[in-house]
Amino acid sequence: MPKKAGIIMVILGVVLILSALLLFYYNRLEDDAAGQEAENLLSQVQAVIRDSSVSPLPSETIPDATEIPGETVETEPVEIDPTMTIVTINGYEYIGYLSIPSLYKELPVMADWDYARLNTAPCRHFGSTKTDDLVIAAHNYQSHFGRLREMKVGDEVIFTDMDGAAIRYQVSETGTVAPSDVDAVVNSGHDLVLYTCTPGGQTRVCVFCDRVTEAQ
Repeated sequence: MPKKAGIIMVILGVVLILSALLLFYYNRLEDDAAGQEAENLLSQVQAVIRDSSVSPLPSETIPDATEIPGETVETEPVEIDPTMTIVTINGYEYIGYLSIPSLYKELPVMADWDYARLNTAPCRHFGSTKTDDLVIAAHNYQSHFGRLREMKVGDEVIFTDMDGAAIRYQVSETGTVAPSDVDAVVNSGHDLVLYTCTPGGQTRVCVFCDRVTEAQ
């Protein structure tokens, strides 16, 4: 009987190890897929911004759409927030892209969030660059915000909107908050907040940033 119990325990151990390996492999594939999708979308967002920099003024005639190989991008400005211009790519709306030099990251930012969107790219959770209360959320994929906890006070963050305006920020503080503490994120008093969940979702890693003025 003890021998049978030992064999069962070994089998269970092997099953658990295999399950863990399969879960790790699945998560890695999901992370890689999300990273590739974000990279493809980033190039399209940047292409639209480059095109808009030589387009007629908004008061003049603007084409309804511009063809990018394999995709359709609407370049007619659409206001989801009166203060930010968005464009639609593959049915989803974007407000610009985020650059984090210290992490060697550039990522497109969707105009609104839900769990399906978060699987693709970082999303605006709240606010605007014009009202200095922009909050951007992303999954903790390594290809998205998985390395956010590595950021330090003084690190530079740049947000480029769909009008081509690049707003420079500097990290003022970092920390973690409880998932239920929404107010600490959306009413932080900082100009830009980046956040993601820790593995297991127990807390949220937050990076609080403020605009860099000309004098700085």
